[in-house]
Amino acid sequence: MITQERAHPARYLAAFLSLIAALGLTLFARPLFATTAYALFLAAVMFSSWYGGLTPGLIVVLLSVLALDRYFASPELSGVLSRDDVIHLGIFLLVAGLINYLSRAQMHAEQVLRTSHKQLEVRVAERTADLRRLSGQLLHLQDEERRRTARLLHETIAQDLAALKMDLSVLKRFGKLERVEVREAVEEALALTDECIREARTVSYLLHPPLLDEAGLASALQWYSAGFEQRSGIRTELDLPPTLGRLPRDTETTVFRLVQECLTNVHRHSGSPSARIRIQETSTELIVEITDRGHGMPQAALETMNGSGAPFGVGIMGMYERVRQAGGSMKIQSGNRGTTVTATLPSEGIV
Repeated sequence: MITQERAHPARYLAAFLSLIAALGLTLFARPLFATTAYALFLAAVMFSSWYGGLTPGLIVVLLSVLALDRYFASPELSGVLSRDDVIHLGIFLLVAGLINYLSRAQMHAEQVLRTSHKQLEVRVAERTADLRRLSGQLLHLQDEERRRTARLLHETIAQDLAALKMDLSVLKRFGKLERVEVREAVEEALALTDECIREARTVSYLLHPPLLDEAGLASALQWYSAGFEQRSGIRTELDLPPTLGRLPRDTETTVFRLVQECLTNVHRHSGSPSARIRIQETSTELIVEITDRGHGMPQAALETMNGSGAPFGVGIMGMYERVRQAGGSMKIQSGNRGTTVTATLPSEGIV
């Protein structure tokens, strides 16, 4: 298949050289082509039409007729067409024209195919861009919904539970609780209220920690890693640069969600006794590494993920998309000694 339009002079030069080659070989082996002098010239026409197109092919047809008449017709009949010559010449022109037409039709079909392929690539690129914009909007809406839900839990449910606890405390202190069953019920109600308050606050903070907005990424990661270690029993090390300041809101959210998802996967899937979070800051990049010492991930799925971003899981695909939306890149390295997730984000906009 012809993949691109050839340069204009090259097409004519190739056609002329093919004609010279056909003439030279036919003259060199004249005894072999005594009755089939047209053979190599037809080959030259075929090549010229295929490579050069319509005009070079027609020029070679014309020059071939002149060469056949000049070099292969008997001297006394040169310029005079006998009945056999007319038949031979007619057959030659018919075959040459057919070759030229088929070659031109093939080139036209290939051009149409290339144009269609380019249009398809453009449409795929447009649809991919649309899907990525939609994905970014969905992630943003998800974060906003988490923020609203966390605020709702903290400002309503947790506050109502605190008020309920105070009422129960008043009942316990001043109520007439002569029966043991009543006192035990009040004690149990107080304990359950405390547990509900803790759970509501934990869920609220996991949905969206207030520290992330109020104090920044460093404080939020310190709180989250300490809480994760306490809840999971997995020793968690946090290595932050001492000069890490506030980042753009979207960047802080991206890094926090990345760490959150990675630690969740460590707890659920890796079997690792420890995890390490390391953040490095350069003049142009923010590098985030989360490492565990678990049993690793399947190599085939890992190669697919790193090669094309194909989904290994909803959580990992979400991380990949978050980092990409932030203008960064993410890769996963895994083996039987553990897994390392590395995300590189641009540091523009750090304040």
